[in-house]
Amino acid sequence: MAQPDISSPLSAEPPAPAQSQLRTGVISPRKALFFALSGLALPSVMSGEGGKMSLLAGWSSWLAMAIGSLMALLIAVIVVRFARRHLATGSLMSYVNLEVGPRAGALTGAALLVGYVAALVLTVAVSLVFLFSFLRDIGVQASGGTLQALIGTTVLGAAVVLTWRGISLSVNAAVVLGWASLPFVLVIMGCAIARHGIDLGPQLALDGFSAGSFAQTVILGFGIYGGFEGFTALAMETADPRRTIPRLLVTVVVVLGVVSVSGVALTIPIMMTHSDDLLAGSSPLSVLATVGGVSALGSVLDALMFVTLLAVVLVYLNEAGRVVATAAKDGLLPRGLAHVDHKHQVPARAMLFLGLLAAGILASFLLVGHRPIFTIFLSAAVLVSYSWFTAYILIAIAGVTDAVRRRDVAFGIVSLISATATTGVAVFSLADQDSGATMTELPWITLASIAVLWGVATVVQRRRRTPANEQL
Repeated sequence: MAQPDISSPLSAEPPAPAQSQLRTGVISPRKALFFALSGLALPSVMSGEGGKMSLLAGWSSWLAMAIGSLMALLIAVIVVRFARRHLATGSLMSYVNLEVGPRAGALTGAALLVGYVAALVLTVAVSLVFLFSFLRDIGVQASGGTLQALIGTTVLGAAVVLTWRGISLSVNAAVVLGWASLPFVLVIMGCAIARHGIDLGPQLALDGFSAGSFAQTVILGFGIYGGFEGFTALAMETADPRRTIPRLLVTVVVVLGVVSVSGVALTIPIMMTHSDDLLAGSSPLSVLATVGGVSALGSVLDALMFVTLLAVVLVYLNEAGRVVATAAKDGLLPRGLAHVDHKHQVPARAMLFLGLLAAGILASFLLVGHRPIFTIFLSAAVLVSYSWFTAYILIAIAGVTDAVRRRDVAFGIVSLISATATTGVAVFSLADQDSGATMTELPWITLASIAVLWGVATVVQRRRRTPANEQL
């Protein structure tokens, strides 16, 4: 008996339920919004981005984040145009495929695969930072690489099981877990800022500004938006997708922009004076709790944030699973990954593949490379940023192509600015190898991985002669 898989061609109208193995229209607009925001880890972004970026751009971190947010908004405008036109389980990969061609679509798919796997590693690494910060605060010495690898694998395994049980369970779990820690984060930040004060002078003066570090920090800041459009892959499963998805895209970017820029601006003065604690392994949230005089609450919240970040893993697995399954149907990946579980109506094999791949990479870093978890966190952030930069450059080019074809001047200007900005910042950061802002080999490793995957996918697709643009 034939296996259920991606079976209906991508078209301007959603297929009838009998044509698709996915459940259609089961996610309400409100749940879709909270699910999408859960995947962006707002509590972690609000309290933690200042710590990460302070190590790179110092006092100019807020400006780097603001520029990254503006770039994300321009990308959102482009994606909105295509989301209104196409219902695609392949997200950006399908949009570029339809608007530019299969080779560009394959390149976008390669960038997304690298980005999603890196995002899973990044998210689990961040969760481990919170967990072991909690353990250290309560006097438990448990920081070995073997234990970290075991816990990280367990987190990914639990996420795979939950996503396999169906989209409704995944959405409900992600919404509950993703927002549970927000009230506590607000209390800790409020206490820390009240005791330390707000110092905007050095930030407005951009003290210690370095062009190379700043460009790389823009990319890392932009990295928090990596996958913000991922829920477009769930369009078929979302109620009234042509209306809901475009609204969500803009809302998500605006909310995340306000949260990230304000969070960085308010916490940078604290993080700049506690950089040694960050490098020693303390989470930014733990630093804020200590400064605010609520260390006990900070320790509890570290544990809660570890659990909460499982929501992010759930979101990534659901979105990435559909993109990978669509790529498999298009002939870019092994056919078996296109299989959709008949009972739970999810691309279970694709999600299992992603979980195993992310677990293997994380374990290799911890057990073979013997790298501290915080450096893995930074490394994965670079991989995520450059992967999605590649995908967003391609979607911006697709926007320019569409604007020229339809003679839409306004949309063309937005797309051209977006393509120029994303390409310019990426090229500049790659060209300036003397800043020492981050590990300079990682961007090249990211781009090389994307290129290799693209080459393999192109050859495989050509041999199979499989028509692209198919969906779940």
